[in-house]
Amino acid sequence: MHHVGFGHNEAWEAYAFQSAPSAESCELKPLRNGAVDFAVAVQMKVGIQGIRGAFHEEAALKWFGDGLVLHPCRDFPDLLDDLLEGKCDRAVMALENTISGTMQRNLRLLGSRELRIVGEVRMPIIQNLGALPGVTTESLKEVRSHHMALNQCRHFFQPYPGIRLVHDEDTAVAAKLIKDNQWQHVGCIASARALEIYGLQCLGSDIADDSANLTRFLVIERGRTGSIPTGANLATATLVLPHQTGSLNAALSILFRHEISLSKVESMPLLGRPYAYEFVMDLEGTDADRLLSGLEELGRYAEALSLLGIYRRDITAES
Repeated sequence: MHHVGFGHNEAWEAYAFQSAPSAESCELKPLRNGAVDFAVAVQMKVGIQGIRGAFHEEAALKWFGDGLVLHPCRDFPDLLDDLLEGKCDRAVMALENTISGTMQRNLRLLGSRELRIVGEVRMPIIQNLGALPGVTTESLKEVRSHHMALNQCRHFFQPYPGIRLVHDEDTAVAAKLIKDNQWQHVGCIASARALEIYGLQCLGSDIADDSANLTRFLVIERGRTGSIPTGANLATATLVLPHQTGSLNAALSILFRHEISLSKVESMPLLGRPYAYEFVMDLEGTDADRLLSGLEELGRYAEALSLLGIYRRDITAES
């Protein structure tokens, strides 16, 4: 029996047309992408993975502005669970990087919870090598950072075979540990903001393997249904197709009929079903109604379809 991730057709309508809170009880806050966020007249508490100085904080500041209250989380499961439990109002979570690729684990975490994507921030990432004042690159024995940051900067360390690259839980946490422990032979890869916050000197600026280094962050809310942001033109969904000849071609034909562009597609193994896969897709259309119409037909054909969000594509980093 075919099914759509929301469960019933009514849920599609609820997602598309659910009313937002009244303006009398809320403060209308313009978002960075031109949409309007209905936020109660208190500071927005935004969950991030990491601490002050992390790239997640920079992405949150770009979306919500300076008035947010930061809710730091150690890892991504904690981040999404805290959002579900109401410990924060929104969450910002990295999804993919132009060097290191997609964080498929984060997609699984998102898809397994009653959450939805309401926006995105595509942000240039400038990685920097930091250490305590007076320390030189040649004296370093170890450089710590989040594994995604380490992956983005491996070419920089090829001339330094004596430096060991060590995974830490966050870029800013690595910077803070160096400051707190006064490690003389340990460096970190972090943002310029983190180096400044934790009093470290910069030994190398923009050290990523590719200068066009961008990370895509998702803005996430509780619930699978809700109002669609103004100007929404991008949908993220997971899709399991029937195991039969031509099934992918049939799915693409549905998108073609609805004039929907497939801007990203990846496959992920289906847990518990060896050599079976689900597709993760980013779909672009001129408006939300077109996307919903195409997704509804696709859901009737698919073995399973789960809509993770309809929102507005961030083009600011492309200009």
